[in-house]
Amino acid sequence: MFRFPAPAPAPAAARLVLTAAALVLGLSVPAGALPGLALVLLVAAGACSAFGLALGAFGLRFRDVFLVSNVASSGLLLLTGAAVPRETLPDWMRAAGELLPLTHAADAARGLTAGSGPDAGLLGAEPAVGAGWALLAVVLLGAFERGSRRRATLDVMGGT
Repeated sequence: MFRFPAPAPAPAAARLVLTAAALVLGLSVPAGALPGLALVLLVAAGACSAFGLALGAFGLRFRDVFLVSNVASSGLLLLTGAAVPRETLPDWMRAAGELLPLTHAADAARGLTAGSGPDAGLLGAEPAVGAGWALLAVVLLGAFERGSRRRATLDVMGGT
């Protein structure tokens, strides 16, 4: 019987992706930047998790959350500088990007790979953004859960 291989542990997968990026894209990462990059990834993961929880809260109210998640992932790619340089965006889009997770982490990672040290401002801004999204997630989860109980639709998988 064919068995899929087990997924690579996170550190091994991160090393593989970083190595592939270095080879394919010519990315040069100073060895001294690796601890800072690990910290940036940890902070970004927390902020993005809070963002995902806020989006997941919409699942209690809207059963089809695929549109919300697709728009959100496209917004993250566009507004955070992950796919498009933020300097090329209009001012309002740059301002919106400041409120999204990944923006400050991407800037911090770019600075680290360029050889500058860790930027405390960027590393502090990312958890602050994550805390804002976590707070919003808690508020949304509470409100949508109460509304779903009131309408008796908490465990109904049909449309509302």
